[in-house]
Amino acid sequence: MPFRTLLAAVVALVLAGCGQDAASTGNADPVVAAARALPGVDDVTAEPDGSKLRLHLVHDTALGAGWAAETVDTLLAGRPADAPELEVWLHPVTPTGAEITVRAFPLPESRDAVGGPVGDAYLFAGTPGVVRAVFDGETADVRVGDASDLAKVADVAAVQGAGVDVVRTLDDSAELAVADVPPRPPYTASSDWPADTSAPECDPAGLRLEIIGSDAALGSRYLFLGATNTGPAPCAVQGHPDLTFRTLAELPLTVTAVPAADPARVVIPPGARAMAVVEWNAMPTADNPDLTYEVVLAAAPGAPATELPLTSWVVEGYGPHTNLDIVDGGEVEVTEWRPDGAAF
Repeated sequence: MPFRTLLAAVVALVLAGCGQDAASTGNADPVVAAARALPGVDDVTAEPDGSKLRLHLVHDTALGAGWAAETVDTLLAGRPADAPELEVWLHPVTPTGAEITVRAFPLPESRDAVGGPVGDAYLFAGTPGVVRAVFDGETADVRVGDASDLAKVADVAAVQGAGVDVVRTLDDSAELAVADVPPRPPYTASSDWPADTSAPECDPAGLRLEIIGSDAALGSRYLFLGATNTGPAPCAVQGHPDLTFRTLAELPLTVTAVPAADPARVVIPPGARAMAVVEWNAMPTADNPDLTYEVVLAAAPGAPATELPLTSWVVEGYGPHTNLDIVDGGEVEVTEWRPDGAAF
């Protein structure tokens, strides 16, 4: 049975069994019992306010924005016109205990449930460094615990098109406007990869490191990494990237990375990028909150590293990706840098 149909059936049964006046408020309102009966809801609080009823739903953030949208739609279905005005607030629970709150109904007319404030709330619930994200449908308050996380969280907001203007620290000591985040440099596909022995080694400051894709097949997992030459001249990389995998709480996982042997030197033209692949077998994740939410990537061992939340990767046509099934004690294989488009 489709999930939406199941939700509707559960709500209909609860409403039918309540025998309550639809115009009642607070815990007597049938919608409260219906919400408590929904799969995935851990706690429900009803907050009457005159002719309005605020309904607060606590649930696991892993259920996602799609679940939230369907749940709200189901609660509203068949609600009598003379029932109290309803507000629905969601409180996704994250492994770090971050304060995530979003008004899921009513929404601004210009935003839909998945792509608007609700989607934004789940985006930041899965972004390392975020300790608070509150969306009331009109404004957004996104906070990090440490000023060092402002840049990466604001970058996530910028590339994902979130309805956030400013990211602040929890103590208001620092902030970063999303509009001030440097735009990501353009990537130019190149078919000309010169074997230029005179090309200098790439300056880490001139390489844009990022997550550029993922794939899975028959129990194998793949993560694709990119290093774009943002400088004006060709430069070279040789070897394999250096990786650390971190949890939502930004804690490092103990993961063995097996590097490729005998890597070739790759000269990257201006605007082009080299690519490397991380491969691993599916790892057990049941009841394990310590998944990989962030990759700390350096172009080579000992080089400066860049913190890359999984949410910094834009997946065209899909919602943000928040985590990988790379866990403590796991092992991955890491290829050398190769020209983008080369076979692996």
